[in-house]
Amino acid sequence: MLVYIKKSHMAKKITNSKWYDIWERFKKGDTSAFEIIYNEHIDFLFNYGKSITANTQIIEDAVQDLFLYLLSKKDQITTPNYIQYYLLKAFKRILLEKIRTEKKSDTRIGDGIINFDFEIDTEGTTEKKIEERKIALIEDMIEKLDSKKKEVIFLRFQSGLSYAEISDIVGIQPSSAKQIVFRAISSFRKIIKDQIIEFLYLFYGHVSC
Repeated sequence: MLVYIKKSHMAKKITNSKWYDIWERFKKGDTSAFEIIYNEHIDFLFNYGKSITANTQIIEDAVQDLFLYLLSKKDQITTPNYIQYYLLKAFKRILLEKIRTEKKSDTRIGDGIINFDFEIDTEGTTEKKIEERKIALIEDMIEKLDSKKKEVIFLRFQSGLSYAEISDIVGIQPSSAKQIVFRAISSFRKIIKDQIIEFLYLFYGHVSC
């Protein structure tokens, strides 16, 4: 079972320079630095994992294995340029290996191909709600995309990863990732018109260009 150590208030406000300092402190054995890294990434990693497999136990095991690895190798690992990218790529590798090894019947993967899927979370949008009909249309549009396109859109609007980093994780060219996002936004705009930016911020968080 996943355990939240102690919730940090730094959230997504942490800058790259501060993350560098936090990671360096973690490598030197600072427990509070490890708590920050763990708590500020666990939700995103778990949600990403749920988009790959419905087996939450495998996801939890993969998350725990990732952070146990970091603890055991903290004296050897280097400080990554972008921590979320580093953790996400390592987590995906561990998760897929567990899925292949255990071959659980309730996972959405076959022959090494991920059936990536995700849903729009409309909970907690009390200030600015999008009409249910528009949400249904967006969900229907996303559902018609293939797995790689869904994964690109998820990563682009759920993280601060660059197109180069996203393309490396998904296994496509950066130009292809950009094209997927551009076409998706163009399609969304036809439905929600001037609310496109509001929509993306509301459901996916801040979009970093």
